[in-house]
Amino acid sequence: MTKRKNKKPDNRYLEDFSMLRLFNLFDNLSEQELSRIARSTEVLNFEADEVVCVEDMRSESMYFIQSGEVSISKMGVAFAHLESGDYFGEMSLITGRVRNATVTTLVPSVLFEISASVFDQLFEKSPTVMRNLLLTYDARLRRHNEVVVGQFLKLKRQFDELEDSHNRLLLSDKLASIGLLTAGIAHEINNPLFVITGYLDVLNDTLRENRIQPEEIQEIANKLNTASQSIVKLISGIKTFARIDETAPTPIDLNSAIRGSLNLVSFLYRQENIDLQNRLSEGSPMIMGNIGKLQQVLMNLFSNAKDAMESSDEKVITVETREEDSLAVVEVTDTGCGIDAEHLDRVFSRAYTTKPVGKGSGMGLDLVRKIVREMEGSIGVESEVSKGTTFRIVFPLFS
Repeated sequence: MTKRKNKKPDNRYLEDFSMLRLFNLFDNLSEQELSRIARSTEVLNFEADEVVCVEDMRSESMYFIQSGEVSISKMGVAFAHLESGDYFGEMSLITGRVRNATVTTLVPSVLFEISASVFDQLFEKSPTVMRNLLLTYDARLRRHNEVVVGQFLKLKRQFDELEDSHNRLLLSDKLASIGLLTAGIAHEINNPLFVITGYLDVLNDTLRENRIQPEEIQEIANKLNTASQSIVKLISGIKTFARIDETAPTPIDLNSAIRGSLNLVSFLYRQENIDLQNRLSEGSPMIMGNIGKLQQVLMNLFSNAKDAMESSDEKVITVETREEDSLAVVEVTDTGCGIDAEHLDRVFSRAYTTKPVGKGSGMGLDLVRKIVREMEGSIGVESEVSKGTTFRIVFPLFS
């Protein structure tokens, strides 16, 4: 913890005025002027980690660093450091305002302190002081600009790394979802494939026997087309869901995206006796965003709902959409175990989960909220223990 300010005069006033030559503020001043200033300069010794002055406090003096090093901070955040030959505190004397930063010693330091009245006299009687002060500010700005640029580049690298990690997390989450859907996808593709192979066998038999009529060929062609379109639709849905590209937002038919997501999980959920219901608005609410990411949001909510209903007698997931003023509202409701009120505020926190070990990573809802916010939307939750949970997502309508 930072110690309190503790002044310890070495000599009450500076005896050797030549020591002031260390500071460019006094360049070109005569020995007589330096001697006068020295007689009003107090010498202070500080140990490491001692506070010299505090932000937002009235300023009555400025300081010169004869030896040592200090840290300059604002609201607890260090943004600069000064060392031997530097000085500080003059700006509050010039403006008459409170100090705008806190100064703390980093190592044992010796400081010279001059009062506001001495500083004012110095300005009045020594015109070169203003020039020297401006030169000091120019050097500080150049030095601090280099620091700021370095910090910006560091933050940019960290942002790029976070964005890369976020995208890898999105991909990992998608691959996990696709893995869980594999059985359902295989089943849904197998059904139309069975129809296609069956009709192809019929077509081959009738062609060999030379007993097929044109209208029969047309009927078989229609059946084959219907079955093949079912496969195309399913594959298209998987390809859409698997997309994680960062393309510019595009208009999305909200109801169509929801139907596509429900189709992907329908077989798998039927195997667990889950009833999927939808109450989609009569119109077609349009929103802006990435459809692959939107479906990832929906799949996460469906998965959480399924897990929450493992021990429920009635297993129903209901998806509802409606328009409210200039907003599109999506609600996903389950009849599961519900969430304790004490946990509701934490469900979107990263790595937080109420599922058993190995069942949930806690990343799903954190990702959901990030994606929803990227689409300029918001998400909330309401729940009642033993009754169920409703997640409510609100997006601005695209018009």
